[in-house]
Amino acid sequence: MAKDNAEDRHVRAILFSGDTIEGYLRNDLKTGLKNIFSKTGSIHQYINIGVEPKGGETKRYSASEVKEYRFLEPTEGYPEGAAVVSEKINSPLIFKPHSCVRGFAFELDRRESGSILEWKVWEDTGGKNSTRRLVPVVGVKFNGAKAAYCILHNGSISTALLMHYLKKQSPEFREVLDNYYNKGKDSKAHRKELKDNPSTILLLYENFIKDNKPLDDPEANDEPQQEGKK
Repeated sequence: MAKDNAEDRHVRAILFSGDTIEGYLRNDLKTGLKNIFSKTGSIHQYINIGVEPKGGETKRYSASEVKEYRFLEPTEGYPEGAAVVSEKINSPLIFKPHSCVRGFAFELDRRESGSILEWKVWEDTGGKNSTRRLVPVVGVKFNGAKAAYCILHNGSISTALLMHYLKKQSPEFREVLDNYYNKGKDSKAHRKELKDNPSTILLLYENFIKDNKPLDDPEANDEPQQEGKK
């Protein structure tokens, strides 16, 4: 069993209220159950923070209360500490492909045009002895869009819901993406480029809005409903 290093759980959280909290992420049964039995069961919507690594009081916060939290222990990939942000994430339901939930996602990149995020979803392995497993999803949240949408599902390109969303919100940008990743002569290379560096889709958006209207979904600016401890 790996030894628990408390500093790996040391975080500084910024609330939507503007307050800042420093402490340690703590696992507790009730918070775990609230995440499991949330709308998705995989996208975390609650965290538990304690002043001390062990013992003492803790407090539960929802993604509607916490704007972001950053791990204070630097790593090679995140010299300033990995950041986790609260964001509206597309979580499709039957007959509701653009249903969203507000949850926590690791922020892989942030630019003026948007951000690249990572979260996890349940996937059925299929076959006679099918089981469910958590797999990573990488998504893009364009500024002006209402939510983060999947672009990579377990390492494979998956942009169908994003393209469906853009069909109404920005058919011109949808056409740009379709030509770049699906129809153009270099589309195969561009799809590999997206897998290797998801941030390149933000560069396409930045280039697009130089001469075109940016996304302006009215739902993009929905303020989270403040929740108290449950």
